This record gives sequence, structure tokens and C-alpha cells, in this order.
Amino acid sequence: MSALSVSGLSVVQAGREVLHEVGFSVEPGEMVALLGPNGAGKTTALRAALGLVKARSGEATLGDVDVFRLDPRGRAERVGYLPQERRLAWGLPAIEVAALGAPLAPPQAARERAMAALELFHVGELADRSVFELSGGERARVLLARLFATEAPLLVADEPVAGLDPDAQLLCLERLRDHTRAGGAVLLTLHDLGLAARYADRVVVFDGGRVMADGPPGRALTQRLLREVFGIRAKWVVAADGERIPHLTRA
Repeated sequence: MSALSVSGLSVVQAGREVLHEVGFSVEPGEMVALLGPNGAGKTTALRAALGLVKARSGEATLGDVDVFRLDPRGRAERVGYLPQERRLAWGLPAIEVAALGAPLAPPQAARERAMAALELFHVGELADRSVFELSGGERARVLLARLFATEAPLLVADEPVAGLDPDAQLLCLERLRDHTRAGGAVLLTLHDLGLAARYADRVVVFDGGRVMADGPPGRALTQRLLREVFGIRAKWVVAADGERIPHLTRA
């Protein structure tokens, strides 16, 4: 059974169709990256797949449950969501912000989960500091810890590496990969095609609200697709560690 399955999903906003009959899935043990230029529909697809945006037509299920019939509690039990918006309204201690990811757990258990998640992202020593005192990158890691504190089987993250330095980007994606190795599922959006090629099991490429490709990075990210969707040229090269990564230039 898929962790998340989307079929024929269409969304209209302000009289304009922003998603057109989109379909994709995420399996347990799998990391799927949604790729595409700005405005391609990636964020809308994430939100619609979780029932956070009204769809004109189509279906989305979490496991075997229709997302559009889930109440907030049922959704929180099944999926953790990190939105693209990183704004924090209150200067709470980092541990309290991370504990917000476990609203259904007793307070002490939520703090324990939050502390463990902060340690995962190497910011445990910042647990008692106000998030307003932290750098942008540190706050981003605290919000990632909040995502992991959900302990949900499916983690969904919209641009999770935004605002992170290169080392923290790799740490973030490695932690997400650890979640899939433990049997969980991950759906995320990325702009860095190299990171997507390195970490994603599959990529789903969007353009103009439509799915243009869906498959392993090495098969989906063809030279023609990269030129037509992203306006770039690419060739696959073998890195020192043996991984194949795309070398990109402007078309």
C-alpha cells in the first residue's frame, strides 16, 4: 500500500488551473522529490495531496484513507508537514518549537521527542534558547526537528534545505534518507537537481501544473527534459564516490 497516492488531481485558483490531472505516489521506504521551475505547481501539489488545498477533481489517499475526509488529528497521525514558509511568530525556546511537532503526545513525551530531534540536527545545545536569538540556518534546523518530532510514517517537506549551508543541506537529506531506511516515506520539493539526483529514489518533474516525468533521476532527467523544462544543458558524470550526478550549464 502506498504511503501517499495522488490520481487525476486538478486545482483551480483565482480562475486559473494551476494543477492539471496530476498523479504520483510515494511508497514506504522511498524518497520522492518534486522538481520544476518556480511556479510549476510543486507546492500546490504538496498541499493538495495533503488535503490542505481544495481540489476541483481527482483523488488523494494517505494509506487507504481519503485525505479530503481526514480531520486535523487524523492527518497529524499519518503525516508530518514542513511548509515552505519559515516565519515564527513567537520567541519560544527551540525545544518548545520542536515539541509543537508532537501535539498529540503528552507534554513530557513531546519534549523528549523534540530533544531527540534537535540532537539529530546538531542543535541540541540550543534547546533552551529563544528561536529569535538563533541564526536563520539554526532556526531552519529547529523547524526540521519539529518535523521529525511528529514521528509520522510520512514526512512531507517543502524546500527543506532552503536557508541551510551545504553541510546542513547534506545533514538534512541524510536524516530524511534515514527515515526511509527505517521504513518511512518522504516527499519533498527541491530546486537543486544535483541533490535530487543524489538522494531521491524517484523524481516527479512539474511544468505548467502538469507532470512531465516520473522515475529514477537517471532516467527522468533526460537532456531533452532539462532543456525544455529548466532551460539548461546537462550531462551525467561519475563523481569520485562513484555516484552519477548531472553537470549543468545554461542552454
